[in-house]
Amino acid sequence: MRCRPIGAAAAIWVVACGPARAEEFFSTRDQNPLLRGFYLPLPSDTPRDAQAVLSATLLVSNTLNVETRSHETLLVDGESAALDLAYENALAPDWRYRLSVPVIHDSGGVLDAVIDGWHQAFGFSRGNRPFYPKRQLDYSYSGVTNIDFHHSQTSVGDFAADVGWYALDDARHTLSLWGGLKAPTGKVADLTSDGAWDGALWMHGAMRWPKWQLAAEVGVAQPFGDEIFAGAAHRDSVFARFAATRSVGFQWSLRAQLDGQTGHVAGSDLRFLGPSLQLTVGAARALRGRWRVEMGFAEDAAVNTAPDITFFLGIHD
Repeated sequence: MRCRPIGAAAAIWVVACGPARAEEFFSTRDQNPLLRGFYLPLPSDTPRDAQAVLSATLLVSNTLNVETRSHETLLVDGESAALDLAYENALAPDWRYRLSVPVIHDSGGVLDAVIDGWHQAFGFSRGNRPFYPKRQLDYSYSGVTNIDFHHSQTSVGDFAADVGWYALDDARHTLSLWGGLKAPTGKVADLTSDGAWDGALWMHGAMRWPKWQLAAEVGVAQPFGDEIFAGAAHRDSVFARFAATRSVGFQWSLRAQLDGQTGHVAGSDLRFLGPSLQLTVGAARALRGRWRVEMGFAEDAAVNTAPDITFFLGIHD
């Protein structure tokens, strides 16, 4: 999929507009169907003294990716809907914890015709979409291992528990350190788990002004096993996020966010299994009480390294 002009225009719109919410990131992550079973923590931007926080984010991703190298072939054609559920609360004056789990549904989806029609209408490249049937589900890979997945399914993914320590958190600055573990509660056969416990360590930092917020996270994740790629993905990966938020009035804020991570699979030359870079743009609106709603979309800023397009809608208290 080639929709770089959409992302560029949306990013300019976000940066050009103008007070910001307390949260610095969208509660999203890469929905690559072959790599989603590996631990990638959600952003950790809740204020230190916040009360109990509940959140639910629905992410609908559509991908058609075809790659061939000398010893590898890949076809990822399908649509997934992931519901990320999370609960967070204080553990001690400077400590917080978070529990999270995704519920994932794979199918042929309904967005193929919409995406292809959009490309035709605006003269964008249609990529490989004209050569493959609509509403098809086929996650296939041959190389360091073999993956052949083409059945609709709904299953619970891996459960994660994270703990964070806040070194600093005031109106202008935040600095926190986090660590987490993921348990193999999902299913390797449905690509919702890597079949192993995983761990991660990361740091969160943010700076705030009356109308702007800038935030960054950087960390490392380590799978303690790998049953998807026969051990080839049993290696550490570095991940990072950066977000710029601009407030518009008292209820709305607009945000552009970049998410990246290093490659997971040793011995693979495929872009879809290598380092990734994803651009997310969207808006958040404050509702009654402490609730807020978030909406937007993400696309593969580095082509073919993440799902073609991901739409998301989240609610948080």
